[in-house]
Amino acid sequence: MLSARLQACASFVTQGGRICDVGTDHALLPVWLVEQGIAAEAIAADIGSGPLQAAERTIAAHGLTGRIRTILSDGLANIPEREVTDIIIAGMGGETMVHILASAPFPLDGKRLILQPMTKAEILRQWLYSHGFVIREECCAREDNRLYAVMLAEYTGACYKIALWALRIGAMDLTDPDCLAYAEQQLARLTRRSEAMRRAGTPDGAAEEMAEALRERLEEFR
Repeated sequence: MLSARLQACASFVTQGGRICDVGTDHALLPVWLVEQGIAAEAIAADIGSGPLQAAERTIAAHGLTGRIRTILSDGLANIPEREVTDIIIAGMGGETMVHILASAPFPLDGKRLILQPMTKAEILRQWLYSHGFVIREECCAREDNRLYAVMLAEYTGACYKIALWALRIGAMDLTDPDCLAYAEQQLARLTRRSEAMRRAGTPDGAAEEMAEALRERLEEFR
């Protein structure tokens, strides 16, 4: 059984697609996707040989050695472009994800990017929006009493003028209770930061402006 975070990632995968799970660890997601008939083939990639060996044991235990390849790779460095339709990066910080995407050795247009940042989701969204990507869908996964953003992004090459609140909640549907709760958490964090900086005598105008934009957006759904 997949965790809530990985289940949310799985929901964005192309039916019959060829997936690459970057930072696969034990390869739980690729195994599940292939077993369920969602992914036709999969690559389980990791920067460490230890995690990759664990992945190989999981794959072998499920009798999927011929359908799931393991590749030792720093991000996307060693991933064969033509063998992948969907790229999944989950369980890392947003800044690390930006580095992986920015360092990709092949164009990302035509690829579905399924991204689940553990931290700094706003940095990831900022990079996507400013580098020709659009977030098609975004949802929340509730796990261990925490909320995590999970997004589906694709490259269009277009320039987008993005509202400030979108850096914090992206394309989330705020009629969903978990997404609304996530947005409320983001507003609370921004508000605490703004108040702390103001008390310290160093007001953070950017945080205050973003908090106000998010507050106005949330008023439509409360």
